[in-house]
Amino acid sequence: METWDEAWSNPVFSSAERERRHEAVRDLMGRDGIDVICCLPWTSRHDVSQGDSRYLTQLGENSDETTVAFSRDGVTAWHSRGGAWPSSSWVDDLRAAPRGTGGRTIVGWLGEQGLDKGTVAVAGLTGGVLSRCGAGEGEVNWESVQRIREAFPKLNIVSGTDLLGEARFRKSEEEIQFLRRGREIAAAVVDAVVANARAGVTEREVWGRMLRTYADLGGSFEPNFGWITGPVGQTYPRLPQPTFRRFQDGDVLVAEIEGRWAGYIVRVDRLFGIGRLPADVRAASRSCLAAFRRAVDAMRPGATVGEVLQAGASDVLGKRGRVELSISGCGTGDDGPVADASSPAELLAVELQENCVMTIVCDAVVDGRPHYGRWAETVVVRAKGAELLLDVDEPFYELA
Repeated sequence: METWDEAWSNPVFSSAERERRHEAVRDLMGRDGIDVICCLPWTSRHDVSQGDSRYLTQLGENSDETTVAFSRDGVTAWHSRGGAWPSSSWVDDLRAAPRGTGGRTIVGWLGEQGLDKGTVAVAGLTGGVLSRCGAGEGEVNWESVQRIREAFPKLNIVSGTDLLGEARFRKSEEEIQFLRRGREIAAAVVDAVVANARAGVTEREVWGRMLRTYADLGGSFEPNFGWITGPVGQTYPRLPQPTFRRFQDGDVLVAEIEGRWAGYIVRVDRLFGIGRLPADVRAASRSCLAAFRRAVDAMRPGATVGEVLQAGASDVLGKRGRVELSISGCGTGDDGPVADASSPAELLAVELQENCVMTIVCDAVVDGRPHYGRWAETVVVRAKGAELLLDVDEPFYELA
């Protein structure tokens, strides 16, 4: 199929949303003297590393490699094959490129355009504060960038991370609705845990039920489910997959659940008890929810990340422990800022903006041991305060 067809489509944004984004990015390119933005393929970390190309084109389905050339007057993109894809409604010039050839592909396109001078910004060449937050040293392929440098030595090659992070930070109402849909998917996955996690049931059985629920509701693949299990105070480290063990009475399950809709990612964390939870865990879990509410009350345009984290911080169970908070941006992947109380001053000083979307994570550490309580939810910063994507207040679950 050569032309995108609505009947053969994944969820896609409107053409008005495309024009809004492209105009905003091109305004920033003009401000910074950028002629072309290049997004090179890099599907690491559950595909959050292609958030920039997804933002500009919607492409990148099921972690397929995507290369993008975004200029002042057009967009060209490459997948593993050309023609229409279920999310290619924004891109008229969609071509095929062999996997692992992003640099060669961009070199060929620059030659077509006759662009041997000027400034090219490479997305992900460096880490950033508002995007690529988990990639402190950047994350594009070194040889891909070298191929561009060697073919066009007069080009000025800079990082596009900060420019794209700035564009992505404030969300449109369409983006917020996509994130809300992801949150609804995550809620259904939580329900799948509640319905299936019991003593004697294998972790993999519960995980499979979660994935089936996620798929049935149209979630984008592949989701990232964090997985922490074991007896209270003796949990195993966080894993991105279940083990072969069976749940036992007295276990806790701390699940970090993503809901992805058209590649837009929401995170929800919940604590589940297999059987009745100890009183300490019940109390610590309630403290996490209370800390979250205090943090949310502090979220408004102009508030700093540090102020939000400080508002939620508290002791738990007297002086036996603390509720530790972190904050991270939400969007197409690796959005920022990502910070906790120990983060550098530049991160804590970032000011929230209207319509930015953030996840607040609250984790209770008691007697030096983590996972006595966990609560994470996603919040939209509005002009007069914060709005939850989905209003829920269950501090923990006990699964008998």
